[in-house]
Amino acid sequence: MQILRLIAFFLFMIPALHLSLQGQTREELEKKRKEIQQEIEELQRAQSAISKDKKASLGQLNLIQSKLQKRNAVIDNINSQVRLIDNNIYNNNREIYRLQKQIDTLKEHYGRTIEYAYKNRSNYDMLNFIFTSTSFNDAVKRISYLKSYRTYRDDQVANINKTKATLENRIATLSENKKEKSQVLVEQSKQMKILEEEKKEKSGFVNKLKSREKELEKEMAAKKRVERNLQNAIASIVRREIEAARKKAADDARKLAEANAAKPKTNAPEAAAPKNTPSVRKATPLESTPEVTRVSVGFENNRRNLPWPVDKANVTSGFGKKKIEGTTLVEDNIGLTIGTQEGIAVKAVFEGIVSSIYDVAGSQTVTIKHGKYFTTYYNLTGVNVSKGQEVKMGQVIGKAGVNDDGDGEILFVVNNEATFVDPQLWLKSK
Repeated sequence: MQILRLIAFFLFMIPALHLSLQGQTREELEKKRKEIQQEIEELQRAQSAISKDKKASLGQLNLIQSKLQKRNAVIDNINSQVRLIDNNIYNNNREIYRLQKQIDTLKEHYGRTIEYAYKNRSNYDMLNFIFTSTSFNDAVKRISYLKSYRTYRDDQVANINKTKATLENRIATLSENKKEKSQVLVEQSKQMKILEEEKKEKSGFVNKLKSREKELEKEMAAKKRVERNLQNAIASIVRREIEAARKKAADDARKLAEANAAKPKTNAPEAAAPKNTPSVRKATPLESTPEVTRVSVGFENNRRNLPWPVDKANVTSGFGKKKIEGTTLVEDNIGLTIGTQEGIAVKAVFEGIVSSIYDVAGSQTVTIKHGKYFTTYYNLTGVNVSKGQEVKMGQVIGKAGVNDDGDGEILFVVNNEATFVDPQLWLKSK
């Protein structure tokens, strides 16, 4: 009984598995693989540009790690293609078996009609069949029957030929599936070899980093001091915005109370306050008006869908704490360090109001308020906006500067009020 249940479960799951594999077409998988390959090529170019000074850096390590992740994504994509092709092969084999059985059945039926026709092949038998009719109407019916029988035989032949053609097409498709699978497996083997080479490259690079660990520690300490200054500046901006919002709300409440007090009193009963009104969203001090709340909600609803602040972007350091492989060092980032092209346009990721423009360690910085959310763009060489200005999504706010190695770079930071959050949770996946 247990075995029967397992067999029934297996038979039930096979169609479901086939449907899940059909969720992505071969064309979609190919398109995605080409996109990932282009990203790998961009990472390779960025890595080559950074490594021109021959000094191992954390930025290079992050690019190598990103390249490995993309290479694994390519291999996963190929594995999905193999599963899709296997599914097609399975379906085609089933259909070929079904068509072969159908042809055998059709031939068997046709053979019986031929045998019957052979036994009753003389014209005398046919005429005798017609002339032995009991009435004229019966004779007409018998003639009609003979015509239908002849048509039935012709249809049988046509059906057999049609089924044979369908079978031949299925066999040809199956052959193409097998050929396609062979080609994909060759590509899979090629990508696996490249992956192994890149793993060796990473291992060698980690050893280089380990040899200059003390130097890196000093570089990271200097970077951390700059980030701490930036963190304090952003926290100060948020506090100032919250205080301003509270002051404005208090002034508005006082003015409303004064206006109500100045109104002539009437004997009309006061309108009762609505009871048990559900609160859809708890507002914060920064969301003092419906318009500001709309911007906050819009920012929230675009989670994982915001555009990147630069068109050419490679993450060289992610958000939060991360141990540097092969060393005792720990990197801690308040935002997202993005390698890019020097002088490229830096754009606002969402609509908002420029809260502050300031300098941190000689680099221009812009902080934009989006309701209760804030985005900060650090290491700009030029600023195209002014404090208090309304900006739109995609509007250019400045140009990207360079880091200590002379490579294009910006730091992108996202705050939910005073809390620093991972920017990649809000940006579109690359």
